[in-house]
Amino acid sequence: MPTSATPEPVIRQIVEAMRALAGPHPGFRPVHAKGLVCSGTFRASADAPRVTRAPHFAGQSVPTIVRFANANGNPDVHDGVPNVRSMAVKFQLSDGKSADILANSVEGFIARTPAELLEFLRAQLPEPGSGRPDPDAVPRFLAGHPAGRAFVERLMKKPVPASYAQTIYHAEHAFRFTAVDGTSRFGRYRFVPHAGEAFLSPDDAGKRSPSFLREELEGRLRTGPVAFRLLLQLAEAGDPTDDVTALWPEGRPVVELGRLEVTGLSPTSAADERSLIFDPTNRTDGIDLSADPILLARSAAYAISYDRRSKGE
Repeated sequence: MPTSATPEPVIRQIVEAMRALAGPHPGFRPVHAKGLVCSGTFRASADAPRVTRAPHFAGQSVPTIVRFANANGNPDVHDGVPNVRSMAVKFQLSDGKSADILANSVEGFIARTPAELLEFLRAQLPEPGSGRPDPDAVPRFLAGHPAGRAFVERLMKKPVPASYAQTIYHAEHAFRFTAVDGTSRFGRYRFVPHAGEAFLSPDDAGKRSPSFLREELEGRLRTGPVAFRLLLQLAEAGDPTDDVTALWPEGRPVVELGRLEVTGLSPTSAADERSLIFDPTNRTDGIDLSADPILLARSAAYAISYDRRSKGE
């Protein structure tokens, strides 16, 4: 199994830079701070075992924990502020273990390596002399990182979701999937809403309640489950599987792995937020990690972040 080559101090510096940018919010994540936790179920498609022998894709109904969130580090951010939205799903397996999928509303990522990510974060921090960020630092970073610039351009073009239930969520990383017959393919997950996509202009979104996404989802769930199709985009020869910034062509084959139904909000959502860790490296037999350096550094970063927030810091 690939292991992270990123030194632990670099990972710690990334977490601390994120915390500095978010500001003091004791007990909360430094990014994706504002979220809500839901319960749900997943049932794999008949095609899923042809892709992976992982137990949650065998066909039986699997209970899930689902967290929707805004990527901002402020737990009180207005839901209308343009930003990445995320969905994280924890599959609760019969042996007491779990497997996680994390996905965002914008494809790709800002940086290819942890060192690049740290450089991008530090470009936004205030300079000691002025107390303000260097206005040229972020443009300078993006000029030297075309894939990061393309990610920002996709983000800027993305409207505000009208509902957590009406946006496509793309997993950033590639994984190697091994089927029941032993064949292997790399793929990337995406969750596609059964209700279709719906968006708001930033102006319209800003006029709504500060927590309109939570309120909308609560109202929607009163009428029945919120459903997503879990798809897997399959890589072909030459597609990079270790670069989180590189998108694969849309013409690549897509397999439907199953149906996720979000059935209700957790009555202990606020407490769940603080105790839960969703980690994309948390997976089972039949799903293996790629050599993506961002992916391999995430588990250590989550451990540092969890330690800080569990202490109320």
